[in-house]
Amino acid sequence: MEALTDVLSALIPPAVVGGAFIFGVVKLVRSEAAGRRPNRQAPVEKPNLIGKSAESSQR
Repeated sequence: MEALTDVLSALIPPAVVGGAFIFGVVKLVRSEAAGRRPNRQAPVEKPNLIGKSAESSQR
């Protein structure tokens, strides 16, 4: 039983560090992919029709 406890106590810290590393990588990849989704549209600029119509009528 003591050998099993020694093995588990030796394996737990690397497993925790590896799990935290994988969690961080997955979170980073997901956040980078969120900005590249095709359904995310940039705001469309509406033309200023009032200013353009006044300029075109003066010319």
